[in-house]
Amino acid sequence: MIRKLRMGQFKDIAWIGLFLAVMCGFMFWKMGPGLVDLILGDKPLTAEDRLEDLEGTYVSWEAACPLEEYMETTKTTKVNGVSTGTKKHRSSWVVFDENRGICISVEVPAKREDEMMLRADQFYKAMEEGENLPMGGVPVAGTLEKLEGEELRYFEYAMREMGFPEETVVYQIRDGVVHGEPKSNIYGISAISGFLLLILLFILFKTFKNSAGKLIKEYLAAHPEVSMEQLESDFEAAKAMHGVWVGRNWTFSAKLEKMLLDNRQAIWVHTGSVRQGRGVNFYVWWEMLDGSQCQVSLSSEKKCTEIMESYGSFQHMAVGNNPEYGYLLRNDREAFLDMKYRGSMEG
Repeated sequence: MIRKLRMGQFKDIAWIGLFLAVMCGFMFWKMGPGLVDLILGDKPLTAEDRLEDLEGTYVSWEAACPLEEYMETTKTTKVNGVSTGTKKHRSSWVVFDENRGICISVEVPAKREDEMMLRADQFYKAMEEGENLPMGGVPVAGTLEKLEGEELRYFEYAMREMGFPEETVVYQIRDGVVHGEPKSNIYGISAISGFLLLILLFILFKTFKNSAGKLIKEYLAAHPEVSMEQLESDFEAAKAMHGVWVGRNWTFSAKLEKMLLDNRQAIWVHTGSVRQGRGVNFYVWWEMLDGSQCQVSLSSEKKCTEIMESYGSFQHMAVGNNPEYGYLLRNDREAFLDMKYRGSMEG
């Protein structure tokens, strides 16, 4: 009995547990490397560092000598599928690295383009007037990676236009982008993943805390006149339907909050549905003598009806969805009990 009820508990949470585990795993796989780098912090790029040794590393650098913007990317905003306009999203620059005598690609968000333009103006002014370039530069931080594809072609074209020789390998730093993902995405999706993980742990904790064995023991402790043997015997003889076992004296199900209910205390069994958002949940409800209500949720109205109809042989219960039952129970409970329960029990 307990084994089957325990299996029912885990079966009920299996699909949502698997979904949450897969979602958490995918998000951590996708964002994990970037999150680890952000937690550990960036490595400042020094004059002594070899770029090829730091490929794939989260680095920070000051772009002191921006030469020219060679590419821009735009972003189109849509509302209800209709474009509301296109605006500049990111700006890519050819930046001269004085320490290594090469040019590096630096990509910054559009909101930082003015910083790059101001620094470029300072650089060209210092060159024209023979003055020292002011210290510092535009601070950027991102994963150091090779420039490839279309961006590389635009970069090489800009280099030829400025009279620079082509580089064998071109490296880039995309400011605010770690392992291909913007920092905001990494933090946001990692936070969602962490929240989903907490939900998964809560579900598992609640399931283990309210295990079938524990709840059955609590029932026996509250009802010393009942033995485990009686429960086991009733369960073995019970009619099993859709995860619910209807016995002569008790009804058992992992879907019940307490795992079982005393049939002798049930005064009305009926079914219904509750709409939640776009979905509909189907229920079997048991109205109990003490005024409480027990319920199980099933996947279809048909399954609920089959369980409800299995109580037709119980003389003390009102069975069915007769609206008069509900009205009478709410407005004249004594009359409802006189209708079937008291006469059957006294007899």
